[in-house]
Amino acid sequence: MAQAMRLGTLTAPTSMDKKTYAVNFKGLIAHLVDILFVETKQTTYYHTAELSSHIQRDIGLTR
Repeated sequence: MAQAMRLGTLTAPTSMDKKTYAVNFKGLIAHLVDILFVETKQTTYYHTAELSSHIQRDIGLTR
């Protein structure tokens, strides 16, 4: 079963990963605290070789 998607028409919301703040003194302080005390977490990377063979076939990496 094949499925197709037109990527040119795909719209993603831009504010999902951004934090919103109120425009007042409290919001300014919250924004400043977020900037100064940034959590350092490592980015996780996955390799295509770690995927199972049927998933690799489904996304078109192998035939």
